[in-house]
Amino acid sequence: PAAGVRSIPHDNMRKRIAEHLTRSLQTAPHVTAVFEADFSAIAAHRAAHKQAFANEGANLTFTAYFVAACVSAMVAAPAVNGRWYDERVDIYEDINVGIGTALGEKGLIVPVIRRAQTLSLLEIAKQLTDLTERARAGKLAQSDVQGGTFSISNHGVSGSLIAAPIIINQPQSAILGVGKLEKRAVVRGDAIQIRPMAYVSLTIDHRVVDAFQTNAWLTKFVETLENWPAEA
Repeated sequence: PAAGVRSIPHDNMRKRIAEHLTRSLQTAPHVTAVFEADFSAIAAHRAAHKQAFANEGANLTFTAYFVAACVSAMVAAPAVNGRWYDERVDIYEDINVGIGTALGEKGLIVPVIRRAQTLSLLEIAKQLTDLTERARAGKLAQSDVQGGTFSISNHGVSGSLIAAPIIINQPQSAILGVGKLEKRAVVRGDAIQIRPMAYVSLTIDHRVVDAFQTNAWLTKFVETLENWPAEA
């Protein structure tokens, strides 16, 4: 390399990430819609229940609520949980949610919570705890990262408010992005209140999903989070 340049050879993970993401952008027309979500209800629920979940061996994070809300949203727009083929679109009954997990400088891995539509919040939290711990310890099996039908990117944990487009994990048709949680002034009725808010986005493969379905999905997702029952 030239003077003043430090060359870093690509490792196998970086090569795989580069190939996969480039192919996704070349294959699918990406479109992103952004909504805003009030986290008051899930924040209150988490504060009230995180110790009980910990007693069961589960770290109750906001991601568990996101997975559960994704299941509800799929009812409003099932094609989001689908896959494009040249002759057809397949829509999957099982909702297998990949969770983007950062590995620091090493890159990114996406372990999968399978059949999320059959799981309680506690069961989701237990699986998330297990998968995240094993991902960061480098102990995931190949089967742990296969079979996803939809993905979530919690990009906000690093500070970003909005990321668009988040590249879809092919051959899936959509990916949810959740931005940084922060207190904001919002209007409720005729009053200004301080609420914990975050931007949530859905990036879709426009071959499979249109704007109407995208907005229906996000509407249901946000409604589920904002109306989370206190004792659910």
